This record gives sequence, structure tokens and C-alpha cells, in this order.
Amino acid sequence: MRARRQPRGRQKRPSRSQRAARRGPTQAVRQAERRVTVTLPARRVEPERVVAHLGPTNSGKTYAALKELAEKRSGVYAGPLRMLAQEAHRRLSEWIGEENVGLVTGEERVNERAPVVCSTVEMAPHAGDLLVLDEVQWADDTERGSAWTRLLLAGDYREILLLGALDALPLVERAFPEHELKLFERKLPLEFVGARTLRSLTPGTVVVAFSRRAVLALAGEVNRLHPGRVAVLYGAMPLSSRREEIDRFLTGTAEVCVATDVLGHGVNLPCETLLFAETTKFDGEERRPLLPWELAQIAGRAGRFGLVERGHVGILSGLGWGTADEELVEWALEPHVPLPGGHLGYRVVDEARIRPQLSDLGVDDPLRLDAALVAWHRVALREWASESWLALESLQPIRLRLQAVQRRLAERGRTLSLEDTWKLVNAPVDEDNLELLATLALAITGDRVARPQLMFLLDPVRLRGASLEDAERAGREASILRWFALQYTGVGGVTIDRAAALEEAAAARVVARLRVEVESPTIGRCRSCGRSCAPWFPLCDRCAGIATRA
Repeated sequence: MRARRQPRGRQKRPSRSQRAARRGPTQAVRQAERRVTVTLPARRVEPERVVAHLGPTNSGKTYAALKELAEKRSGVYAGPLRMLAQEAHRRLSEWIGEENVGLVTGEERVNERAPVVCSTVEMAPHAGDLLVLDEVQWADDTERGSAWTRLLLAGDYREILLLGALDALPLVERAFPEHELKLFERKLPLEFVGARTLRSLTPGTVVVAFSRRAVLALAGEVNRLHPGRVAVLYGAMPLSSRREEIDRFLTGTAEVCVATDVLGHGVNLPCETLLFAETTKFDGEERRPLLPWELAQIAGRAGRFGLVERGHVGILSGLGWGTADEELVEWALEPHVPLPGGHLGYRVVDEARIRPQLSDLGVDDPLRLDAALVAWHRVALREWASESWLALESLQPIRLRLQAVQRRLAERGRTLSLEDTWKLVNAPVDEDNLELLATLALAITGDRVARPQLMFLLDPVRLRGASLEDAERAGREASILRWFALQYTGVGGVTIDRAAALEEAAAARVVARLRVEVESPTIGRCRSCGRSCAPWFPLCDRCAGIATRA
């Protein structure tokens, strides 16, 4: 997708929120400011021991922490993704027995009272013996960082292991000045191998692009040279589909994997060679070059310990539409940013994000929630302006969910309790599923229109002729419905079994449609002549020129 340029001499029109900020707070916000409280979470007892396991990917820091957790046989692993929690659960179950290990995420509960629990960070217990907090640098994430921050500030654990990139050292020092630092080095060095072509791809290669369409187009090109031996990974795929594609690659059934930067967010996919087909990405606002830390995080997946002596990183050339900056990739393989203690990293992570809990907002009416959120943000900015390591998490996602829920409730003349409203607006839902969230709100109120809509969504039969995009969407809906079933068992006819069946059917359909798309590409092929073209255009340059002249 191309970034949209503003015409010269014209200013971009301010957003609605920016215009409102210039006008100042509304009366409702001013009233809410008097009721909100801005308090930091605090632990009751300081931990006896805090150890930071910091280092790059493929350095063994997570393995060492899980080994300690297995030896203690009591504690919590908390990671940013459901897939990481599942991987930790699988590994610990092999070491100490599955009866001793539980799994708790927003979508599932398995043996949750076990002495060792693996969870996503948002679902982690706030007290225990040993906390293994993975990817601690995510505390600075603008939309999810508060979950890490609350554990850093208020996790009542006897011992804490903080895992992450060395970039997070400044944050660790601010949160725990008396911590013990353990540095981890890569087990395999990275070697820059320059440019490779499609025809030179060898088994064990991962090629990275930065959009779903680019990945699908590229997978079709690779499949010409490796028929039936291409795996595909991108963020919109259901979890089971990702696992199947990962397994195909790891077992050698697939020789080449084409993936997005989902690789840099917890997908454990070691490879021998990793090539960048692009070094720019659209970040929601503009198309920009990747930052060194983003490239390094992905490049670090190269190298299969025990199978090769070093990981190979380079760029893919000769595509015609993909552009990769060879010098940028080579430069990003070595850290250049000074960190405390004379260390070098890729960026400085020295802030942790925070957002309010319901008790901070001082409201008893859900209709006052939006004004209270705005008021809390204003008060927190004033109160914490001097706090050098705290920053505010974005409240825009939660406000969008709140608006979608309240709009639908008003249309149907329904009301929802404050507690239920707060639970819903904190659900793991993206902007493209706000309508489903609103339907779930109606289901809680008992509105008769919700049940038939939910029954349709839960019916796997609807996926028999589904397109790839429809199947991907069904997978996202299944994940939300699993979360809902755990919060409101049976409400609106939504159960864990039905949601799990939908998720399984969606994953199977995605895999089946992927095979068709890779073997007979429609993306990255000119609709007129069938030749290869840029995946974001329907026609190649030649046919587009002919169509323009005609």
C-alpha cells in the first residue's frame, strides 16, 4: 500500500480528537476531572530477587528462565502472545509433567490451578513465587504496555525474572535499581550474505515481506521454483493455521517460508537463511523504512543451532516490485546505540506505559466512562509529568470500543452495567471487529436480535465456500467468541466448544485456500495478461498503459 502524499502547500486537516483538544475540555470532562484518581499500582512486599535475562533472539535467555521455573515447580510464565504461552506450556509439560502446568490466556483455560501457569501478560496472576516476565520491552508498547507495567510495579512475587532485549536495560534499572543482570549472547553469529535471487533460494530459507498481499504474491513466485514446498505466515492467519505452516517448514515438508514481520513477534521459526524482500512498511500512517531494531529482531531468527555454524541474512533481489536496502540490512546486524554500562543496543527503552483501572475513574454510570477516560488522561499528564519512566498508554482503542458498544445499546434501547461495559471494552478486539463486540453487548442484555447473529457466526458450515479473507476473518471472530464464552458461559448461545469448532474450521479453510492461492496466484498477477506484477495493483505496467491509452 502506498503512503498518500499531501499536496504541496496544503496542511493535513486535523483529526476530530485534535480539533477537540484545541477547543479544550468539555463540561463533562471538567466535572469528571474532579472525580478521577491517579494512583500507581504498588506491591505489598518487595521481591527478594530480581534477575534480568537480556540479550538478542536465539541466545537462550528464555530457555534458561523456563529451566529455572521448572526447577522451582511453582510460578508463572507471562508472555505477549497466546502462541508464546502455548509454547512455554508445551515445553514445561515435557519437563515436569502436564499435570503440573496450566495454561491461561484470554481464549483458553487448561489446568489453571496448577503450581506452574503459562499465560499471556494480561491474564497473569499478580502474586506468586516466581514470575518470568517475557519481552519486558513491551512495557513501552503504546496499546498494551500497561499490562507489563502493572506487573513491574505491583507484581507480588518472591522472585522475578525479566526477559527481553538489551535495549530494555534502562527500563529495568529504573524499575529495579538493585537487579542482577545476566547477559546472553547469540548462540550463532549472523553473517550478511548480500543479495540472493529467487532461483538461488535453498531449503531452510525464510523470505520476509511487510504486507499480506506482498507475502501471498511472493509465495506464488517462490512456488514456481519449489512446487508445493512453500509455507506462508502472516498475522491475519488463525493460530492453528500458523502452527501447521510452521510445522511444515520445520519438518522440511516446506523448503521455503514466506512471512511478514510476525516473525519478530514471538514466532519461534529458526531458519538457516533469512532474506528481506522489502525494507519498508506501511505503519498505519505512512510507508517508511524499517528501523534498525525492527530489522535486527527479524534477522535474529536466522540460524539453526546444532545444524549450522552461523545464521545467514541478506536481501532478495530481482522481484521487480519489492525494494530492499542492502546497506540498511547489513548495518542493522550490529548494535550502534549506547546503553548503560558501556553496552550497545538498537534503541533505548526507558519508559513504561500505564492506563487507568475502573476504580481510578470515579464513575458509577457507564455513560460517563468516555468523559472519565479523557479526564484521567488529562490529570495523569499533569500528575506524572515529572515521572521520568512512566508514559501514558493510548486510550483511543478503548474509547473506540466504548463508542461502538454504547451506540448499539442506544439503538436497541438497552443498558449494560458499568462492570460489564468495562469488561467488554477491554476485550482483545481490533477495530475491524467492533460490530461483533456490540452484538456481544446486546447478548449480555438478553436482546433477542443478538442470538441469531451469533448462531450464524458460530456455524462452521458457512465457511464451506469462504474466500481466504472470509476464513481469516472467521478465525478472528472465533478468537473473540472464545474469550466471550470464558467470561459469559452460554450467553447468547456462545460456548467454548462452539467457538473452538469455528476456530478449527476457519484454520482448516485458511490452509486450504492458501494452497490454492499459492499454486494459482491471483495476487501479484496481472488480471489482463497474467504476468507478474506488483501485488497492490491489478494490472502490470504494460497493460495499465494500454488501458490508459484506450
